[in-house]
Amino acid sequence: MNKRAFIIGYYGSSNLGDELLLSETIGILQPHMALENIKALSYNVELTNKTHGVQGISRNKYISVLRTIKNSDFIIGGGGSMLQNVTSNRSLIYYLTLINAAFLFKKKVILLGNGIGPINGKLQKFIVKNTLKKVSYLHLRDIDSYKWIEGSGNEKIDLGADLAFNEVAINNESKKNCIIINLRKWKNIDTIKTAIKDLINYIEGNGYEVVLISMQKGNDDQVLKSLGKVNSFDDLDELKQKISSAKYIIGMRLHILIISAVFSIPFMGLAYDPKVSSFCKEMNQPYFDCLEDLKGEEMIKAFKLMEKNENQSIETIKRQLDKLKISNLEMSKKVGKIIRGQDE
Repeated sequence: MNKRAFIIGYYGSSNLGDELLLSETIGILQPHMALENIKALSYNVELTNKTHGVQGISRNKYISVLRTIKNSDFIIGGGGSMLQNVTSNRSLIYYLTLINAAFLFKKKVILLGNGIGPINGKLQKFIVKNTLKKVSYLHLRDIDSYKWIEGSGNEKIDLGADLAFNEVAINNESKKNCIIINLRKWKNIDTIKTAIKDLINYIEGNGYEVVLISMQKGNDDQVLKSLGKVNSFDDLDELKQKISSAKYIIGMRLHILIISAVFSIPFMGLAYDPKVSSFCKEMNQPYFDCLEDLKGEEMIKAFKLMEKNENQSIETIKRQLDKLKISNLEMSKKVGKIIRGQDE
C-alpha cells in the first residue's frame, strides 16, 4: 500500500468527462495504494483536491511536475486522448515529455483507456510510436487506436474500452420524455446550431422536453445558451442522475454519449472528432460526421429512425456494454498485477 502513483491527463479544467476519467482511474488504483499516495496533474489543484480527495499538481509548475514523477512509482495516463495534435503540437509535446521523463527516472508508465490520435506529421507519428514501445501497459479504448499502434513492438497492448464504462448505472424510475442535447465550441458551430434549432422545434412539437447540458463550463454553455436554458453541473453524480432520466441523447462530447450507453439510452453522435464516430460505430448508433454541411431535415429524419429502432438500439447497447465491461475488468486485474510486481 506504500506504492505511489501520478495520474496525468486533462484534469481540473471543469470538463466533466475528464473528471469522470480521473475518478475512475483513482478507483482502479485505490485497492492497491493509499489515497494519499495518489497525485494528479491539474489545471486547478484546489478543484482536484476538493472533488477527488487527491493532491493536485499544477501542470504549469514544471519543476514540481518533474519532482512528482521522480518520487512516484507509476505514471498513469488516466484516459482521454493525450497523444494527439489535431489542434496543435504543444499538448502532444507536453505529454510526450512527461512520459519520457518517467522513462528517464526509470518509472513504469501505464496508459489506461487511452485513445491515440489524430496525429499529423511523420516525425510526430514516429516519436509517438517509439515512445509507446516502452510503456509497461497500454490499454486502448477504440479499435482505430489499436490498429494504429498494433505491430509497434510492444506486446503489452490491449483493446478495451473507455474508463467511463466502469460506471455502475443509476436506477432512475422517472418518466422518460426528455431529450438531452449537448454541443461544444467547434468550427462551423453556427451551421450545427441552425440544424439543432430545427430538430428542437420538431422534438418539442412532438411532446418531448428538450434539456440542454453543458459538459464544460466556459465552452459548451456558451454555445448552448442561445438555444435555451443550460444545465451545468459541478457534481458528477448529479450529471449522471440527469442523463439517466433521458429517453434519447444527442451530443458532440464523447463522454455524454458514453454515459448514455452506460444507462442503455439510445444516442446520436455529432462527430467533431474521429473518437466520436468510432464510438458510435462500435455501439451501432447513428452519427453525423460532416458537420459543416449539417441540415435540420437530415437530423429530423435520423431522429425519427431512432424512435422507430428504440428497442433494438437498447438491446444492441446492452450487448456491447457487457463486452466492454468485461474487458475493463480484465484491465483492472492486469494493473493490479503490475503494481504488485507480478507482471514480469
